[in-house]
Amino acid sequence: MCGMAGYSWNPQRAAEELARLTAQGVLGFATHFEATEVFATVAGQSLPLNVFSIFVAEERLHEGSGAPQYLTPQPIRLKSLDGWSFGIKRYLKPIAELLPHFVGAGDFRNWRPSGMPLRMGELASVPMQFVPPDSVNVVPLNHVLKNNFWNGTHVLEWADPNKAELQPLFDDPPRLQELSNAVRAYVPLGLGSVSDRLGNLVVQLPITVLIAEFGQLQASGDMLVAIQWHPKATPRPLRASCELRYDGAISAIMSSPAAAPQTLLPMVDGRGMYSGAVWDDEHHILLAASEHFAFIPQVELNLRIVDPEPRVFTIRRESGGERQIKIGLTNQPIKNLVGALPPNPAGDWTNRRMYREETDRVAAELRFLQYRPEPGRQRAMHEAALGHIRQLIRLHGEQGAWLWDPYLSAEDVLNTLFHCPFSGADLRALSSGRVPLADDRAPSRREVAARPICVRLCELFGVSQAPALRQSFAEEQRAKIEGAKSNLRGLRLEYRVKTGPAGWGFHDRFLIFPTTDRGALAWSLGTSINSLGMQHHILQRVDDGQRVRDAFLDLWNTLDRPENLVWKSW
Repeated sequence: MCGMAGYSWNPQRAAEELARLTAQGVLGFATHFEATEVFATVAGQSLPLNVFSIFVAEERLHEGSGAPQYLTPQPIRLKSLDGWSFGIKRYLKPIAELLPHFVGAGDFRNWRPSGMPLRMGELASVPMQFVPPDSVNVVPLNHVLKNNFWNGTHVLEWADPNKAELQPLFDDPPRLQELSNAVRAYVPLGLGSVSDRLGNLVVQLPITVLIAEFGQLQASGDMLVAIQWHPKATPRPLRASCELRYDGAISAIMSSPAAAPQTLLPMVDGRGMYSGAVWDDEHHILLAASEHFAFIPQVELNLRIVDPEPRVFTIRRESGGERQIKIGLTNQPIKNLVGALPPNPAGDWTNRRMYREETDRVAAELRFLQYRPEPGRQRAMHEAALGHIRQLIRLHGEQGAWLWDPYLSAEDVLNTLFHCPFSGADLRALSSGRVPLADDRAPSRREVAARPICVRLCELFGVSQAPALRQSFAEEQRAKIEGAKSNLRGLRLEYRVKTGPAGWGFHDRFLIFPTTDRGALAWSLGTSINSLGMQHHILQRVDDGQRVRDAFLDLWNTLDRPENLVWKSW
């Protein structure tokens, strides 16, 4: 536990913990709260609305309060959100002056610690959390906490569970990212990385009563905990602990009374990730804890010698003449290993098994699939690949599934999105109306020459085909969908095509799930739906599905004219 045990969490306990932990010498010697409030002014509302507020306990040499300062010379306005403007306010208050504002926590309707009212949602008190500094993994809350680099920090939070008034920021994620970027120009708050914290009020209680660091003795593998007390602090009993985890098992653990300046924790040297903690027995509180961390036992140094003579060649310019190109070269690297990996008595079998299990897990989740059809089996592999797309839709498409493919056709939509089993799911299909060759290869010169002159000119200048051609495409697509004789039950699908001056051309193919429990997810198809499995390609999940979703929406929202609509089921 990060705090005292006992009765269940409630607003009264939150206020008591805040008073207990801000007492001099418990976590540090903070005297003031530095408050930063990001707020919105909405047309038709008399009071500004809280977007995010954070109060950081700090030790200041001077007494008294600081008058509120507005950090934005001009209100922040978003292009896509009319009637809203945003500001950032900062002020300093003594802890004793601010504590009464939290005593009746749960009723924030008259919230005005700065002296000016701020409209809050119906806030609920969240159990206290300990947030370690970033290490191997990044802790999301560190995107908005202040200077959490050392021991870690305790966080008390009051959350808006509904966020009803902030819904416009959730409806359009690029809008939230635009706000986050604008706020970052004035204060280091990454609101776009913690959208779940919008509307919340956070109290950060940094640990400054001591500094604790974890190290390792290279010869033995034992852990060393170094502790340095604050000059004002009176040393008190502490307990340090450390554990080593590998392959889901705890392979080493040690706990011992700790004292300054150093405490040795005998550990078995082995593979895996460490984590450590320092516990205060007197106040029953964590004074330091780490995310998982590791030490680097071996470093590979590569020395490359630059070739004094470059590679030289010429290319012909489209406008005529030649252009000389020079490429600087390096020789093969000279490698040197410094240090040695810890011995593994079991050999490398565990690492191999872990790699195999991870590969199998990724395949089972359809995060990475490679298609290499054998001659004569292209059609069977195509059906299998379509089955994988349908499986992904069943796994992640409860709220919606979007297909983005320049060659997308009515047959592709019928073979994929029509298979979604979730009634009312948000299904979208976006095509550029391009017609692929039988094998999806690049057209030959003869095939290009055989195309109508208007099509060739459009391709040459990178513009959409003539409206009449696109209109025939739309009519053909509608006829094919209507020919399926579907009752359309539970189907909420819209099919658009890029045509005319609106929007921009696109090449990549994606299957996007805009809303899941893990945020937006997206898969790169590697080829168009019509050629899945027909030739070598890779279906894989992309790292940042949210950005793909945002890019899709940017284009989708520009294609809202009647000529862009191919078919709609509601």
